[in-house]
Amino acid sequence: ANLARAAVSLSSMLEGSSVTARQACNLPVGPDAVPVIGAVPGVQGIYVATGHSCWGILNGPATGKALAEQIVYGRSKSVDMKPFSPARFF
Repeated sequence: ANLARAAVSLSSMLEGSSVTARQACNLPVGPDAVPVIGAVPGVQGIYVATGHSCWGILNGPATGKALAEQIVYGRSKSVDMKPFSPARFF
């Protein structure tokens, strides 16, 4: 409950949202087990790079490069980011 309140205090867009899972570990993974990387639809200038599970430390440099390209050039030049787009959940 405390973390949910803290999240709402950081972003009013989270007001009224619900917690879908509670767990003690920090092993981020999305519902389809594919990383979520890219622009958040409907929120100008917000990008995410999460859901790598235990592979985040290994894939971090490539994720950073691809996301930086997307931010700077409007698309990644090194990899097709469509499979990782946050838009698949909206």
